[in-house]
This record gives sequence, structure tokens and C-alpha cells, in this order.
Amino acid sequence: MIMEEPKGHGIQSLELGLDILKKIAGVGKPLTVTEISSLCGISKSKLHRYLTSFSRSGILQKNADLKYTLGIDLILLGIKASEQFDIQSICHPYLIQLKEYLNETAALAIWGEHGPFFIQWEAGNRAVNLGIKTGSQVSVTESAPGKLFAAYLPAERTQHLIDRELSERGIGMDSLTDEIMDIRQKGYCVSTDSVVPGITAVSCPALDINGNIAAALTVVFMTGALDTSATSEFIQLLQQKGSELSRALGYTLK
Repeated sequence: MIMEEPKGHGIQSLELGLDILKKIAGVGKPLTVTEISSLCGISKSKLHRYLTSFSRSGILQKNADLKYTLGIDLILLGIKASEQFDIQSICHPYLIQLKEYLNETAALAIWGEHGPFFIQWEAGNRAVNLGIKTGSQVSVTESAPGKLFAAYLPAERTQHLIDRELSERGIGMDSLTDEIMDIRQKGYCVSTDSVVPGITAVSCPALDINGNIAAALTVVFMTGALDTSATSEFIQLLQQKGSELSRALGYTLK
């Protein structure tokens, strides 16, 4: 993709320079000037000014082989940023947007040692009484967040809990395996009447900077209140908010 000078208010050269840094960071290995020029779609002569300034300031490092990599000062900035990272405060606006637009309950679940649990619960005007609240642990094999994590997390983190739950329910792995594959393909999970009769929950992933699932963005409602088909306005909205939240958590599509 050709990188163009950003338009509108702001410092355009600074915005372009930051885009160059993001491109270099995304590759994950030292690059020559020629490689960076091709990656960013800008001339070597124009690129050289940016690389010189970034190297002088410690944002980039120029190695003995004349290749460029991330500099120590940029790495230290990243560490400082990570120390201030608060997933709840980042995610909260997206829950509010879903709740207000849909008039339904929006919630956020993360993965813990014993499976998924909710860290935020924003009840809509048509709030449903589930006996679930912030801090509640939910099933890996029955809840929408649980099955979503089972689809996106490495098996070594989930399989022992899955095996235990399936054994307690007296069912095999085959049906869940098919459902997990379907979740991966669709990019969201629907759980209807499985946790509480008459209640449906839909979860989609929020991805972190490494492309790993960080949280399950979830909407809970009375079964039948919303269309859960892949092309429905609701599912498209939920996935859109999941993508926006992923970007806020540092994920970029490569």
C-alpha cells in the first residue's frame, strides 16, 4: 500500500513519520533503507530525513550492517505505555456504545486461571436477571465468552477445563469441536438458552497487539430480541466495535 501524506489539520510530517515507525515495527526485523522505502511507498531521499532524525533521537537504531531497527528510547516508551495500560478503562466506552445503541446489556469478559469471568457489566434498560454480575465466572463450554476463548486461545490453556466440564455433563468433545471451528470461521459466538433458559449471549473477540484474544465483547438479551445471523445489523455492529476495540488495544491487521 502506498503511504500518502495525511491531509487535514495537524503536523503532516509528524504523522507520516509515525506511520513509518509503525510499518517498521510491524515487520519485526531489521530493514535496509531500500526495504523501508518499498514498505512505505516513499522515495529514499524523502525517507532518509526521517530515518536520520529517528536515529539521532534514539527512536530507531542504525546497525553496523546499515539496517534499521527499533531504538532503545522507543522501546522504553513502549514499556512506560504498557505500565499505564488499563483494559477496563479502554473497553468501557465500547460497552456504553453497544448498550445505548441496542438498549441491551453489554459486558466484557477476560480469561482467568479458572476460565472466563466478567470484569464489566453494563445493564441495558431491558436488563435481564441472570444472577451474573461483575466478577462472575462462567462456563467454558456453555457460555458465549467461554466458547469464544476456547476457539481463540491455545488448547493448552483451555483443554483441561473443557475436559472437566464435558465430563461433568457426560458429553463428548465432537460437538464442541465442530462449534469451535464454526466460531473461528465466523468470528463470533452465539449461546442461546444454554446458561439461562430464554437468554441469548453473543461474544466477539477483542485482540491485543500480538493478535491474541484479550477479551470477549458480549451482548446479553432475551432470546429472539436481536437477529444473530451473520449479515444482521446487530452482528455487524458488534464485530465493528470488536475491531475498533482491538485497534485501541494495539492490534493492527497485517
